Amino acid sequence: MSDRLSTYWIYQRPVNDMLQLQTNLNKTQEQISSGKRILTPADDPVGASRVLQLNQEIALMDQYERNITLLDARLEQEEGVLSAVEDSVARIRELAVQAGNAGVLTEEDRIAIAAEVRERVDEMVDLMNTKDGSGEFLFSGFSGNTQPFVKNPGGGYGYAGDEGVRFLQVSQTITLASSDSGKDVFMDIPADEISFTSYANTENTGNPPGVISAGITIDQQALDAFYPEDAVITFENPLDIDPPEQNFTVRRKSDGRVLGGLENVRFTPGAPIQVGGVAVNISGNPDPGDQFVIESSRNQGVLTTFEKFLFTLENYPPGEGFDEVYDANIEQTLNNLDNTIANVSQVRARIGARLNTSESVVNQHADNKLAAKDIKSSIEDLDFAEAVSRLQMESFILQAAQQSFAQTSRLSLFDFI
Repeated sequence: MSDRLSTYWIYQRPVNDMLQLQTNLNKTQEQISSGKRILTPADDPVGASRVLQLNQEIALMDQYERNITLLDARLEQEEGVLSAVEDSVARIRELAVQAGNAGVLTEEDRIAIAAEVRERVDEMVDLMNTKDGSGEFLFSGFSGNTQPFVKNPGGGYGYAGDEGVRFLQVSQTITLASSDSGKDVFMDIPADEISFTSYANTENTGNPPGVISAGITIDQQALDAFYPEDAVITFENPLDIDPPEQNFTVRRKSDGRVLGGLENVRFTPGAPIQVGGVAVNISGNPDPGDQFVIESSRNQGVLTTFEKFLFTLENYPPGEGFDEVYDANIEQTLNNLDNTIANVSQVRARIGARLNTSESVVNQHADNKLAAKDIKSSIEDLDFAEAVSRLQMESFILQAAQQSFAQTSRLSLFDFI
């Protein structure tokens, strides 16, 4: 017995088949226009997953490359600043050599050298407070918006930054320092011999404020014996002496013991105060309770070296009974300048090593990214020759189906009545 076909089936089945053929044709056309074989994850679940993974890897390498660009820019700027610092220190050393030749040094020469040293101090402070391209200070550690080197109202320069070092990740396993602490570069420099720094208490209230000089070492053996103690110069009540007058007492910081009999000493602005093998001057108008600190140390910052050299030139000139002290401090200045150049050179060497590493890493990223893109292309990119052939085949099949349907749809008795 023959099977009977319903009119619905005769019409709907061919229509469904033609719709599917049209869908396939449209998809092939979309693949050709986009150049991609995988349009949705359903086209190739495994391939789509691999492409997603490769896209993430490429995006991560792009981020690493951006980090390296930032790192290189910052390090190259820092290296340029340190090169200028070395030039400035080298010039100060030339001046110190000239000043050390006391036999031919004239008064005019000494004054001219002191004037240039003063200018070089300002130049050095400007270099040490350099900002990067984003407006942050290069040498302030994590405190990028804080000026690292600030002139204290009471004399000398203080470091207001921190000791933090910023790092940038340049690969999955490598992080490189993008900065150096100003304290490490310019402050923690080994001194030729035991040295000292002098500064005023930030809570002093004198008006005009009392200012302490950089000072000078007048007896190295005494300073060696005094180390590691510190001295505090405290201004006392004027009524403590008769007649009432500004006076000060020098005490050891660790236990408050009076040093060298310097108790209630009448204050003469600009007169030397000698304690523990060093001499400093205090000027201005300190109030009772104002304090000034002399801190012994094995390190000496570059600005302290400059200021002590300047202090020596201006206050202990040769030929006026200070020849031995003058010569000793010129020698220390030269040695400390050499130590400064050595320290800065070490920092520059570290910067060079980081730049070399970043160059190697960025080349590695370029190779890895190229390989990842090749793999990604082999997975998701379309074979145009195959796709065009398939498009022609699908178009031919669709046309045949449409013509076949047109023929079979007219096989009805009603067409022959």
